[in-house]
Amino acid sequence: MTTNFILSENTLNDNTLSIANKGYIFKGGYVAVLREYTYLNSWNDKENILKFRSKKRLLKYLDKKYSEDVICELDFTDTVLSE
Repeated sequence: MTTNFILSENTLNDNTLSIANKGYIFKGGYVAVLREYTYLNSWNDKENILKFRSKKRLLKYLDKKYSEDVICELDFTDTVLSE
């Protein structure tokens, strides 16, 4: 039902992007959910969940926060964002 991408690998947790497959959508009308982790201490990371309703907003955020190499590797085939 979802396609997952690892955007960056951290020591404890990885920043992941989940995109709904074609014909599906996340509860609340979201097409993508981004889970980012920031360093809290040696044992824990703080989780930030960002939800996007459009491809434009998602790409704008990814362009701002992540390198172009990460963005180029994303393949939106068979997802809601492929349209």
